[in-house]
Amino acid sequence: MPNGPEPGTTTYAERTLRLAGRTGSAAPQPLPQPWPRWFAPARGVLGAAVFALGGAPWPARAGDLTGALLCVLAAAFVVVHYVAVRRSRVLAWPGDGGSTWERLTPTLVQAALYGAGWLLAPPLGRTAGALASGALLGATLWTQTALHDARARAARRAADAG
Repeated sequence: MPNGPEPGTTTYAERTLRLAGRTGSAAPQPLPQPWPRWFAPARGVLGAAVFALGGAPWPARAGDLTGALLCVLAAAFVVVHYVAVRRSRVLAWPGDGGSTWERLTPTLVQAALYGAGWLLAPPLGRTAGALASGALLGATLWTQTALHDARARAARRAADAG
């Protein structure tokens, strides 16, 4: 064996791990990817607009215009997500590890607040419910995205410093 242990042996695996600097520990978890700075506000505003317009009743003469605007906003919402994901090289989100419950909690909070906004519909009408639910959902999307981004940037700074 002039070049070292035979591939497929335990010694080969130990040598490979030692050379990689990971002896005795699991492979390090990848750092969370920060989003572009424009992503949190764009996600919140577009999400609020899409869900508020989509749920509100509109007069018949504004129906076509509202439908077209809703399609444009929904497409912009998807494009903003695509651009951010491609730029950040994030393949799936939410991610950051953790249990299933920890990964589902942000989505459940979004759904709960969206539903809570609709509680205004019985006393104030469907338009108020749609606007409130859209605003709550948009604020939640913006806040959660900004918090994720802040955690990712802090993790990157800590990794760079240490």
